[in-house]
Amino acid sequence: MWRGKTQTLDGMWPMWKCPWCEKAMPRLTVGIVRGQRAWFLSRTVLKCPHCEQPVLHSKKKEAWLLLILPLLAALVFEAATEYATRVPLAAYVVLVLIAASGVVLFRVTTRLEKDNAV
Repeated sequence: MWRGKTQTLDGMWPMWKCPWCEKAMPRLTVGIVRGQRAWFLSRTVLKCPHCEQPVLHSKKKEAWLLLILPLLAALVFEAATEYATRVPLAAYVVLVLIAASGVVLFRVTTRLEKDNAV
């Protein structure tokens, strides 16, 4: 079904593969970059739960998340006009389906890359 990718226990999402240790993982952990920086310059990074090395999502694949913007624009438009101009329910259904497809495509197509943050 997922063309040879390893899947999570529930079978819905494919598991990401760590570019450092090559182990499959369903989720990433979040950690703070350590170093000589001050507390206000520190940043959080995604880490592999097995080897604790920093990873990041492919920037090209993050573009799928832009499919959420039309739904957010419709909500802002309706609130900005103080609900005088209503967006039809059918349009909301289509916008929610487009946004959901963007999230699914992001999760299915995104690969992890090495992040040299530490």
